Amino acid sequence: MTQLPAELDTLLRGHCRLLAPGASIDPNALLTSLGVDSLEIIELIVALEDTFDISIPSEMLTPQTFATPATIWHAVEGLCAAGHSLNGAQSR
Repeated sequence: MTQLPAELDTLLRGHCRLLAPGASIDPNALLTSLGVDSLEIIELIVALEDTFDISIPSEMLTPQTFATPATIWHAVEGLCAAGHSLNGAQSR
């Protein structure tokens, strides 16, 4: 099972309307089953970029990328490793 970092867990909790307080987030649960709607996905994208200091390229803004907490973390982790900073340039 994919372990979500605390920062992502905190961000997701703010958007998962159907998640019981104190319940753990299943990394493989569909975001829709957690109560995340399309507007909240947009808010989540902005929060991810701010929190992880990344820029999510438009080609990654797909339902597949934002299907589950695990797919989101896979994308964020890859962007962080590749050095995709918010100013659009790759660092290093």
